[in-house]
Amino acid sequence: MMQAYQNAMAIMRSKGIPNVFLTFTYNPNWQEIIAELEPNQTTSDHPDLVARVFQMKVKALLKGMAKIGWFAKVIVNIWTREYQKQGLLHIHLLLIFPPK
Repeated sequence: MMQAYQNAMAIMRSKGIPNVFLTFTYNPNWQEIIAELEPNQTTSDHPDLVARVFQMKVKALLKGMAKIGWFAKVIVNIWTREYQKQGLLHIHLLLIFPPK
């Protein structure tokens, strides 16, 4: 954890402070998950499915930010994955845009 923190600080020293702080949280009602559950099952019965769908959504989010350029051109993204108290996955994402 300390190494990841130091790497993030080194990136920010060289590229600048982040322009955007974004939190992306797992939604237990995503259709990709609901469609795979058996009757009377909940998302807590399939943490593997939840993790896989969440990772796909994170990849799509990062692709949209970096390659498609939803906000602006992103030169650096730094993110960390965490669990909320209810067990829901979420990420915190820092985006750094090029200086003007």
